[in-house]
Amino acid sequence: MRTILAFLMTAMLASGCSFAPDYHRPEQELPSSWGDDDSRPEPGELSREWWRRFNDDALNELVSLALARNRDLEQSLARVDSARAALGLARADLFPQFSAQGSGVRTRSSLDASATYGVMEELGALEERVGRLDGQEGRGASAPSRVDSLWSGAVQAAWELDIWGRYRNAADAAREKLLSAEDAERAMELSLAGQVCSAYFDLLNYQEQLDLTERTLATRERSAALYERQYAEGAISELDILNVRTQVDSLKDSLAQAKTRLEQAEGALLLLTGASPEEIFAGRARRGVPLASLPAAPQLPAGLPSELLNRRPDIRSAEAELRAAHFQVGEARAAFFPSISLTGSLGTSSAELDTLFSGAASTWSFGGNVALPLFTFGRTISGVRQAEAAVRAAAASYELTVQQAFRDIRSALAAQKNAAESVRSLADAAQRMEKAAALSRARYETGYSPYLDVLEAERTLYASQMQLASVRAAQLAAVAQVCVVLGGGW
Repeated sequence: MRTILAFLMTAMLASGCSFAPDYHRPEQELPSSWGDDDSRPEPGELSREWWRRFNDDALNELVSLALARNRDLEQSLARVDSARAALGLARADLFPQFSAQGSGVRTRSSLDASATYGVMEELGALEERVGRLDGQEGRGASAPSRVDSLWSGAVQAAWELDIWGRYRNAADAAREKLLSAEDAERAMELSLAGQVCSAYFDLLNYQEQLDLTERTLATRERSAALYERQYAEGAISELDILNVRTQVDSLKDSLAQAKTRLEQAEGALLLLTGASPEEIFAGRARRGVPLASLPAAPQLPAGLPSELLNRRPDIRSAEAELRAAHFQVGEARAAFFPSISLTGSLGTSSAELDTLFSGAASTWSFGGNVALPLFTFGRTISGVRQAEAAVRAAAASYELTVQQAFRDIRSALAAQKNAAESVRSLADAAQRMEKAAALSRARYETGYSPYLDVLEAERTLYASQMQLASVRAAQLAAVAQVCVVLGGGW
């Protein structure tokens, strides 16, 4: 017994070893700042619910619905639960496994199939005849019973000692996989919120374009009715009335296209919010404040760009995958060494149920098993090489994720800055075109310019107003994208 205890103590002390390679975060050259100090805005903290910075209750409700009902996000949450269960399975291998079993068997033997039964029966008959001759009835030997019973119960234990860290590395890898799944789910939440914001801004953009087209068409139709009377009176030429009619027809076509874009944007937004097929087909997405009323102040984080590695969930997810791959190398290397298993059983066995738990019915057993792979024809070394290749692939994936993150930030910051400049320029241009259209209409009415000048000015005004609505939506989407690429708040 002392030998067994000494062996167990030695095995438990040796179980601290691990063949997993040491982990070091891959080194990459990161920028020292977010951009030129002269052009970038003041840094500030970013709220975790960053979409609330737009001060639109409708948008807040839509994002909340998406985070609660989106099916893609639900799949990601299921993957987190699956990874958590896998961690539980991996940890279970570190401990002894206990089980209990019980059985009861009652059998009846065959007379023809049992030679012993026949011999005993003949001996019993012979002894009974001898007894009768001696005047001693009933002393003959009895044949064995044809009915037998066996009752048993036992508690069993089995434990494979994790001397080389195989199961411990597997559990560590499963833990990193869980962390990766959790961060991937957070990354999907972040991306989903950004998609909802962009889809909402598109919806407001197309709604504004629809309203603008309807107002412009109504104005053109009123003007066309006036010009029709002037044409009937011979006050304007046929060329002028043809241009008027063409402009009205063109606006009707623009109105139909605006309605189509609005329906498509609404359907895309409802899909993101997890609406049912009936809601998507017949529903109407909620709208809040007008597009021009939404704040679009740019946002940058406090701190250095290197802190982004700990802020973006997709980067954290990729790094967790890399750490998991390191532990899987240790798990694969442990296959070169022997596995030691211990088994034990404690129970009872009896032919009678009422004596099953008596001292004489007790049974026990214990033992050990050692298995060492000898010739695997390259299976073990191939497993190690496969795990080491997975480490290189995970490292490349991590580095690519970091590169893409900074690419995304550069693009988002540029889009935010350029969209703000475009909004200012187009707003000024729209104001000037309103004045130009009014002047051209007045000059035409006084006979100083042809009607073509009026048409051109009004066409340019309408186009600039439509473009201004699109650029405003793009600016808001760029601000939302900056919040997304910076990790969504901290």
